[in-house]
Amino acid sequence: MRNKIVSALFLAAIPAFLLALPSASLFAGSIPARCAGTYLIQEDGGARDFWTFAADGAFFGTTSTQPLYNFSNQQGTWKKAGSNGAQGVLFAFVYNDDNTLMSTARIDIAFHTTAHGCDQIAGTLVVRTFEAGEDPLDPATDTGEPIASDTFTGRRAQP
Repeated sequence: MRNKIVSALFLAAIPAFLLALPSASLFAGSIPARCAGTYLIQEDGGARDFWTFAADGAFFGTTSTQPLYNFSNQQGTWKKAGSNGAQGVLFAFVYNDDNTLMSTARIDIAFHTTAHGCDQIAGTLVVRTFEAGEDPLDPATDTGEPIASDTFTGRRAQP
């Protein structure tokens, strides 16, 4: 009986132990966790962005062009691509002048490190919009051409 109780307590403690581990250690083999952080992005077309790459693969963005083009903050995901790069996708809602939903934007991003470590990155982005009946999670459903593309450089914020 005592062995069953000890075994049950041990098995019950495993999920708590795993939840207590930092997420970077759980995902280190699947994404470049060492590149996690917030970056100031300068697009060659003039826009400036803040992008945050989380160690668990979450990706968040905000850009200086949001008020001009009337769209939301961006959310998405990213993963490792090659030995010194990554790819990601961000999604945003685009609004009409009366603030009703017009479409959903999808920004596909590829980048690589440009210096030792992940303190500087450079890459490309492509923006598409998905109208009613198109699925932003499935790029093949987009019937139009990309609405924008650009190159960028970025520097990681330091405390």
